[in-house]
Amino acid sequence: MENILSIKDLVVSFASDGRKDRAVAVNGLSLDIPRGGTVGLVGESGCGKSVTSLSVMGLLAENGRVDAGEARFAGQDLLKLPDRELRKLRGNRISMIFQEPMTSLNPVLTVGRQLTEAIRQHSDMDKAAAKARAIELLEHVGIPEAATRFGNYPHQLSGGMRQRVMIGMAMAMTPDLLIADEPTTALDVSIEAQILRLMKDLQRRHGTSILMITHNLGVVAELCDEVYVMYAGEVVERADVFTLFRDCAHPYTRGLMASLPRMTPKGQRLYNIRGTVPNLRAMPAGCRFAPRCELASERCHAEKPGLIDLGGGHLCRCFLRGEAANHE
Repeated sequence: MENILSIKDLVVSFASDGRKDRAVAVNGLSLDIPRGGTVGLVGESGCGKSVTSLSVMGLLAENGRVDAGEARFAGQDLLKLPDRELRKLRGNRISMIFQEPMTSLNPVLTVGRQLTEAIRQHSDMDKAAAKARAIELLEHVGIPEAATRFGNYPHQLSGGMRQRVMIGMAMAMTPDLLIADEPTTALDVSIEAQILRLMKDLQRRHGTSILMITHNLGVVAELCDEVYVMYAGEVVERADVFTLFRDCAHPYTRGLMASLPRMTPKGQRLYNIRGTVPNLRAMPAGCRFAPRCELASERCHAEKPGLIDLGGGHLCRCFLRGEAANHE
């Protein structure tokens, strides 16, 4: 299947505190998004998921830098495009939904003005046509009384409505690729379900490819075709969604699965992965997950594992699973 976006060996680092050495936030990440498909990028906060998406969009902070790799979209390497060319793609053929709409929407402009400005920037519509298109988008994303809400400011809308406005803005030009960075965080379960249904409906109507960045495995199960599990700047597992939930291979992925909320007997503690994601400037010498892994051996602490092909496109960065595969 043709890929709408192919990221190869991406390395991203950040400078801080006047130090000469740089902290590597993404280390050799490769990821493919098929045309018309939905790919999940999963992991805890601090694993490098959002940094990956901001790199592709050319939106890294001033202290961030892409050190290596490529991100090919429609035959072009986005990482090497001049800012002017990248701006033509952003909001047009590639759009992004950010995690918190209150920090992404301008609080002093009405949602209608922000929508119309986004539309007119990437089209030849006049003001009246752009307004009509904006109201149509608000209706499509389920905003009641869209013509009235057009004149509202962000603070006058609920969290769910603001997120719908962001989705409408992202879909204004029916993009080929939509990057959604934790689009349902801080929303209650019913609103989350509505947002996911909305995204699936928009994808079905326009054939848009989606990169879903999340820590929520429930969202992954609902929306994604393929999943990349990321830990400490690296992909540790990649599989189709059915394989991941049926036979996840990496201890970190298993830990994430075990941490899913479920009905447990009274008094039984919920599972949690011990420890925290390592500091970018103090990565372990061997496997980056070894200090938190209940199965880690001396080899895991000393040697760095590569991605092992388990068959059928299922990849895993773990010595133990590789040894098991060799004995099968």
